[in-house]
Amino acid sequence: MNQKNFEFANKIGKYLAWQLRERKKLSMISKIKEGDVIMEEPKEIKRIFQRYYKDLYKRGEETEQEIDQFLQKFHLEQIAEDERAALDEIITQEEIKKAIKKMKAGKAPGPDGLPAKYYKILINQISPVLGEVMNNILRNGKIPNTWKEAYVTLIPKKEVDTMEVKNYRPISLLNNDYKLFADIMAERLKKVLTNKIHGDQTGFLPGRQLRDNVRNLIDIIEYLDMKIDRKAALVFIDAEKAFDNVSWNFLKKVLERMGIGETFRRGVEAIYKEQKAKLVINNNTTEYFNIYKGTRQGCPLSPLLFIIILEVLNKRLREATEVKGIRVGKREFKIKAFADDIVLTLEDPQDSVKEALQKIEEFGEVAGFKVNKNKTKMLVKNLTKEETKDLEQKVEIMVVKKVKYLGVWITAKNINLYKDNYEVTWQKIKKDLEIWGRMKFSFLGRIAVVKMNVLPRMLFLFQTLPVIKGLKQCKEWQRTLMKFIWQGKRPRIKMKILTDKKERGGFALPDLSLYYEAACLLWLKDWIKLENRDLLDLEGFNNCYGWHAYLWYEKVKVHRAFLNHIFRGPIYQVWERNKNLLERKTPWWISPVEVLTIKKINMEGKTATYEDLVRNSEQGPKLKPYEEIKDQFTGWLQYHQVNDMLKQDKRKMGFEDKKSKFNIEIIEGKNKTLSKLYDILLEWHTKEEEVKEAMIKWASDFGYNIEFEKWLKLWNRDIKFTACTSLRENVWKMLYRWYLTPAKLAKMYRSENKTCWKCGEVQGDLYHMWWQCNKVKVFWEAIYNELKKVFKYTFPKRPEAFLLGIMGKEIKNEDKKIFLYATTAARIMLAQNWKIETIPNVSDWQVKMINYAELDRLTSRIRDQDDQKFQKNWCKFWKYIGTDI
Repeated sequence: MNQKNFEFANKIGKYLAWQLRERKKLSMISKIKEGDVIMEEPKEIKRIFQRYYKDLYKRGEETEQEIDQFLQKFHLEQIAEDERAALDEIITQEEIKKAIKKMKAGKAPGPDGLPAKYYKILINQISPVLGEVMNNILRNGKIPNTWKEAYVTLIPKKEVDTMEVKNYRPISLLNNDYKLFADIMAERLKKVLTNKIHGDQTGFLPGRQLRDNVRNLIDIIEYLDMKIDRKAALVFIDAEKAFDNVSWNFLKKVLERMGIGETFRRGVEAIYKEQKAKLVINNNTTEYFNIYKGTRQGCPLSPLLFIIILEVLNKRLREATEVKGIRVGKREFKIKAFADDIVLTLEDPQDSVKEALQKIEEFGEVAGFKVNKNKTKMLVKNLTKEETKDLEQKVEIMVVKKVKYLGVWITAKNINLYKDNYEVTWQKIKKDLEIWGRMKFSFLGRIAVVKMNVLPRMLFLFQTLPVIKGLKQCKEWQRTLMKFIWQGKRPRIKMKILTDKKERGGFALPDLSLYYEAACLLWLKDWIKLENRDLLDLEGFNNCYGWHAYLWYEKVKVHRAFLNHIFRGPIYQVWERNKNLLERKTPWWISPVEVLTIKKINMEGKTATYEDLVRNSEQGPKLKPYEEIKDQFTGWLQYHQVNDMLKQDKRKMGFEDKKSKFNIEIIEGKNKTLSKLYDILLEWHTKEEEVKEAMIKWASDFGYNIEFEKWLKLWNRDIKFTACTSLRENVWKMLYRWYLTPAKLAKMYRSENKTCWKCGEVQGDLYHMWWQCNKVKVFWEAIYNELKKVFKYTFPKRPEAFLLGIMGKEIKNEDKKIFLYATTAARIMLAQNWKIETIPNVSDWQVKMINYAELDRLTSRIRDQDDQKFQKNWCKFWKYIGTDI
């Protein structure tokens, strides 16, 4: 076993990702087209690429006067004085160290060759120097020459002609000291932009999700299905090299008009004053060429600068009355963007689409933004064939049956969402599972494969398209995963134990049904909080009651049409299955005012919750005095209506003394809410497996109970004694009595031969095979004697310690790691000789232990861990072997 296998095999990480990746030839560029001629000479290939990128990044034709004239036409929102001051502050040591700690190790360095590891190791020495350099830039507006340089590698795009020079994606490698500066600037800017960039833009800002855009589009299509008199078009804009074509002058002018302070602007302008790059082609570099436009690839600041520029366009489209969005009451839904992935949702498409494209073209002339009409597509709703054809000719954009937007296939009919997305994705997953099933992954390795590769793909769909009714399909998918995990053989561990958390003795195999339900319940958060009025109006355009009336007061029974919606139906079903677990009594988040108010479109009424309106008293929850909360009501009558409703809720369900876990962690929570919600559902789902059947069987074998705290200690701490998954896997297999014994096989195959394979005398049940067999006893006695020599003290030979790693105070803390390695090595040797009479010997055990010790040492050094810690853990073993460390 080499070090890489020891540390990384069968666990989530880059090594596993590399193993799973489809085997492809190295991306060598052997030929490229120049016009109609195919070039194969390396020098010619380099020349063609360099000329293409030199031309791509040449200075734009827009003038400062044209930019000024364009920007004067409308108002850009200014940042506040305190925001300006925060952007202009000097860069602190705290900011620098935070940025260094955030850096990801293992990424390719820039032209200076200094990796992230260099900065992490020398963080205390290098931070003051970086501070001086960075603050000098903010004062003087000049960056070091090395920060102007970049290496650009070329990655071929998928499913395109790789002989076309334009079909390669440039990836810039920048120096890490520059990226630290840009990261600090970006962190400051994010705080300002969160309130300044309209919610229609969901890219690169905290708290905004890609799924919000997809949700908006599908809700609009659902709305237009009901409003058949509304003629509409969804225009999916494809911008030509959007990030690469940004005008530097336009960027500087926009920052100035936003009121960004001089100090911060100097930092940005220093970056966008002079840049140059070399292309890396087939491991060779071209000459440097100058860059005069575009936001910098690979720079943490670039995405934020890009969305600032794009906000100018988005604002112009929002304010253009001649460009008509989809109207729901007085609300208008016109544009959604995730960075440069823009989609326009327009009524009166014959006029609106043309006007919108005109506005985009005018913006592009000064900003460097250009629409690629060949790749821009449209979906249309409620248009005749003649109207559709006329629209295509008028705007020179093709109407298609389906469009892939942000990873989701969208059609003009929502009924196709499941087929176009879930079915297609699962077919690809099944094909991958067949390939991976032939690869030599261990049991834990196959679980890691599911977590690393299958779960993210399914979770993306669960979070963006919660359109599945019932759990039948999820359970069918889970069965396919189980076949992969068990390689088509009979399962040896219960499904609930496999999916339980590792901290509770499980294997953390994803439960797709629970993940789907968690994703659905997260969407419910908007219905509960009642804050996103745009979404609530669009998704509930035909609701007859308030959202909370449906969720808690069973108004679905009165208004069944509530369920006839692509999202509302499936999400409500999930809520009904879980609401009594999530909220055992009347929730404090209920808004009685919203429940009692007659539903109207664009309703902006009060939404005070029970938490806002009620205080606890000796008689239980009681409404606060009218004078104290009168602003929350339309009048005295509504106050009394709420009071009556409170009394009914107290009688019917009652109230908890404090808010539920669902309320605190999910409704009010902001971070990792999906994981937290999944954990809540999982804990309920696996409650009955808290005390595992295997634990009871081991206690029966030993003749005494093992304290539950000792099991917890094993799962949460002791099993982490090694970085090697193969060694940990042996502990898990022992715990769950994995190994097939003669007695078990005889029962499975109705055979009469149950005798032990080693002694051939006694029935071979699990405890006999591992501990009581006379031949095995000799082996364990030998290992026990060797360990006494290692530790230089005696201790009780307990079966739970040698078989399961459950140690008491008999083993000193400093010796526990060696003990776990030693007993695991012994068990692995027994398992390797499982069905034969042969018993391992001490010499082979010593060789295995030496191998483990060396691999542990190498892993420790690669991880930059303290060598003294390694010496402390292993010094007794090396002395026993007779070798200095």
